[in-house]
Amino acid sequence: MTTVRLAFMRRWVDIIGVGCIPALITVIVLGGTGAAGVGTTMLTGAAVVVAVTACAPRTFWVREHGTGLTVVRLLVPKHYTWAEIRGLAMEFGEETETGAHLVRLRLRLVDPPGRFWGPFLGELTVKDDDGPRDVEPRALAELFALFGRHGLPVDRPEFANAVLSVHGLPPLPPPPARTVPTGPVPTPEEAYADAPAVAEETRYVDAHRSRSTEPPRRRREFLLRLAALRDRVAVGSADADPGQVSSARIAARDLAEHDGVTPAEGDARGYVRQQYAQWRRDSSARRRGR
Repeated sequence: MTTVRLAFMRRWVDIIGVGCIPALITVIVLGGTGAAGVGTTMLTGAAVVVAVTACAPRTFWVREHGTGLTVVRLLVPKHYTWAEIRGLAMEFGEETETGAHLVRLRLRLVDPPGRFWGPFLGELTVKDDDGPRDVEPRALAELFALFGRHGLPVDRPEFANAVLSVHGLPPLPPPPARTVPTGPVPTPEEAYADAPAVAEETRYVDAHRSRSTEPPRRRREFLLRLAALRDRVAVGSADADPGQVSSARIAARDLAEHDGVTPAEGDARGYVRQQYAQWRRDSSARRRGR
């Protein structure tokens, strides 16, 4: 059983923020009851912040079991079986205020397959080219190695292998390609039978373009509806021009990349139709369940 501590991926400002919550409660209680003077109350609150900040780094870790992984955040454990875990998701971006390049790590879960990321593990500063800084702690290499031992893919294996190499650990095994679509693929008529009008979907896409940079759950709905819209435009006209077909393929590819899948024969539009039909069914089921 391997335990990987994740404190190195937690920003101190976030850890201090955790300590401020019990400190604020302590100050309110002491101040409200008059049990201590103002000076003593403020000193007690500061002491609580220091104590929690010192202890908090020990409350984030991932523990490997025979049945799966337990993710512990602030001493609250959550267990995920190996069947639920699809890999390690890595999202690269820039911090708005400082411009620093970051990578955020999450578990990628298979509920539903390939669509959503799971619990947040932490974030790291990376080079401007999104490569590792070559000074990452061994705990990060151990985290990558854990996924490699179980044959679970990492979004950026070249990044992980660079970290593993620095610490003298073997590289990740080649990830198995997940080619889509799998199972029956609906025709455009079947996939878009109950879809909103093209004009309505166009208004949605125009109004939600900012979602292309939002967290994965919101981003996926935008990417799926955009890909479906462009596919409908491309197949809905007998004289669709090459630009419309190309736009449909690019949007489909973006969805496939987000889901971590490889389109068969280089065209993911069948995957879009399959996923859009499933999304409409799921949406209808949720509305009925309200």
